[in-house]
Amino acid sequence: MKKIKFLAFSALLLSTFTFQSCKDDDDEETKPEEVVKFKHVFILNEAFQGTNQSTIDCYYPNGENSVQQKVFASTNGEGLGDNGQDIISYGKRVYLSVWGSNYIAKLDQNGKVLEKYTFKTDEGQPRYLVAKDGYVYVSTYGGKVAKFDTTTIAAPLGFVEVGAHPEEICVKDNYLYAAIAGDYNVKYENKIAVVDLSDFSFKEHIEILDDPTNVLALKDKLYVVHYTDPQNGITEVLEVNPSTKQYSVYSDGAKIATDGDNLFVISVSTDWSNYPEVTTVTTYRKNKSSDSFLDLTDVPELSSSIIYMFEIDPENKDFYIGTTDYATKSVVYRFNKSGKFVEKFETSSLNPNSAAFVY
Repeated sequence: MKKIKFLAFSALLLSTFTFQSCKDDDDEETKPEEVVKFKHVFILNEAFQGTNQSTIDCYYPNGENSVQQKVFASTNGEGLGDNGQDIISYGKRVYLSVWGSNYIAKLDQNGKVLEKYTFKTDEGQPRYLVAKDGYVYVSTYGGKVAKFDTTTIAAPLGFVEVGAHPEEICVKDNYLYAAIAGDYNVKYENKIAVVDLSDFSFKEHIEILDDPTNVLALKDKLYVVHYTDPQNGITEVLEVNPSTKQYSVYSDGAKIATDGDNLFVISVSTDWSNYPEVTTVTTYRKNKSSDSFLDLTDVPELSSSIIYMFEIDPENKDFYIGTTDYATKSVVYRFNKSGKFVEKFETSSLNPNSAAFVY
């Protein structure tokens, strides 16, 4: 899962019913057999812990071939593994972290594995990815952020200690920021770790509220999703000034994304007390506006869907919304930058959690 504390809960359900960077990752030329004919989007489906049912689907937004399901398995002749966690596109390559199976992989633009690195026990399981200036950084449940040179990920260049259970990471200027959630079996943490990328060293912690999970940078601020009630999955968004180390509550919200100018927030409230007859209310907000940034006329079900993925295409600003019911199917919805519905498609496994845009 994107959040480990809900793994047991998700298993129960199953049984009862940033912008990345601006520089190419290496100087490799695309080989003839690697030629990519059409722009496509890789959708990573997380599935459930212990099922080994994580998959990658390939969606063609311009209509060529529409959707190819389980493209990782068909391209590589083997399954993805357990709990695919994050996927990003950077330069001419795609990078993938698989939390349950404990590895990261470098893929070509067709999804073929070029290299893998399996993390050692003391290094921790890999979580989130971000890339900058020819390097890929990975948060791990070993309390660390790892650094890899994109020319080869055969071995990490180093690790920096950041705090217990770092989750999502982002880069702003020459600093990396990591949401430090803590070990929920012991103690929730309330910090954002700051790493100086000039020498890859820990700089400081910025104290905020408990249990942060997602963080992104927009202009001179950081925006952080944290759990106000972890057991019931209630979240809100904080606005953090990394220069002054001050923060304030921005809004309620479970998913955040940016087009580089605006913050988009999705709030989800689900009442599980009468399961399987759950009641979910989902709202969509641009900046602090109460008006939805999506036109749901053609897809009214999105006003009562559980949202698992929220991504924005950095090129054309299309919105991708991934939904789940934790049991039978998952669907990805695409909207254009004006919020007009374009199309939807089912995924090959449950819980689509991230997307990589390949040009």
